[in-house]
Amino acid sequence: EQIDLIQTQLDSLNDQASDEILKVEQKYNQMRKPHYKKRSDLIAKIQDFWLNTFMNHPQIAALLDEAEEEVLRYLTQLTVEETDDIRSGYKIIFQFKTNPFFENTQLVKEFSMSESGEMGTTETKISWKPGMALTEKSGGEKGKVKVGAKRDRGEDPFSFFSWFEDNSVGGDEVGEVIKDDIWANPMQYYLDIDEEEEELDEDGEQEEDEEIEGEGEEGA
Repeated sequence: EQIDLIQTQLDSLNDQASDEILKVEQKYNQMRKPHYKKRSDLIAKIQDFWLNTFMNHPQIAALLDEAEEEVLRYLTQLTVEETDDIRSGYKIIFQFKTNPFFENTQLVKEFSMSESGEMGTTETKISWKPGMALTEKSGGEKGKVKVGAKRDRGEDPFSFFSWFEDNSVGGDEVGEVIKDDIWANPMQYYLDIDEEEEELDEDGEQEEDEEIEGEGEEGA
């Protein structure tokens, strides 16, 4: 009985801590918003920012093929908005400029917690232009997309946009990666391309120096 009493007191403290932590998270979420806005405004000025970011992310890149990469060239803004109480869901907003693939300029995938505690989704219906539906090319498969899964190029791939149209119930790895990893710090993935180019340049310069030195030795 004494142990049970202590456990009840601990449970009460844990509930109190959760409420206070939630208030702190809500406070700092509001404080982050203007910084996200400034960051988005700057990112919008960089060509192919989100395309390069997605292609450099090891898990998301595994879901993309050449056609999907071409669509992402038209992606100008990516935004993640959490619900006011944080715990009940979030939505991912993709902003596109006019493109040859679909009529939409904005696609939204929203995640919300049901009364039973399961996460469900609602999505913008993609208005594909004639002959451009990438989800049809993927054979219209349904089911959970697993981030980082290897794609068999010999078979019809599961399109990245099939994930967008998937509204099955349960956890969503792709959404969580975008929200918790890419949205939190997209620059760390975008800059990978520059770092790779710098390494290639350095290697190239080193090879040129070695060739010049070799030619000099032969001449001597």
